[in-house]
Amino acid sequence: MDFRSAKQYILDRLEKELQPNLYYHGIHHTLDVYEASIRIAELEGLSQDEKILVNTAALYHDSGFLFKYEHNEELAVELVGEMLPQFGYNKEQVQIICNIILTTRVKARPYTLLEKIMCDADYDYLGRDDVERIADSLYRELLEYNFQLSPPEWNELQIRFLNKHQYYTESSLQIRRPKKLAYIEQLKSRKF
Repeated sequence: MDFRSAKQYILDRLEKELQPNLYYHGIHHTLDVYEASIRIAELEGLSQDEKILVNTAALYHDSGFLFKYEHNEELAVELVGEMLPQFGYNKEQVQIICNIILTTRVKARPYTLLEKIMCDADYDYLGRDDVERIADSLYRELLEYNFQLSPPEWNELQIRFLNKHQYYTESSLQIRRPKKLAYIEQLKSRKF
């Protein structure tokens, strides 16, 4: 697996081709999720090959946004299937990466440890100090893509989502869950 070249390829494409109004799903989100996947994979004790698989999935998980906004995960999987063999990834590795990416769909459930790490990395920010700033960027993006939500509706949507969301890895449960719970209480106390 030529991880370095696979990484460079997708980051170059994301930087050049993503729409500038992807205030949340821009390249900065991909890099954030990638960094979180590195940290969580280390804490969860993955082998070097497993780390490469989950880190590759993190880099490619939102590449479908190059093509369309909604249901982009399937397009990311198509791109992975097309490109990663060119970087020396075999069929089994590509399939594992595709499965990892598909668990980032809303309502999808992770089963393997690699899938759980990806889900936790994708929503790592929910348990961090910068959660409000990042959530605001998502709200701005949703408005841009014609999801009409008033501030109270957005607040309620966040509360519902956060109450259903869960972290899966032991490290994220310990490190991120407490701040996520505090953020839920903060949202509940907002007055409009």
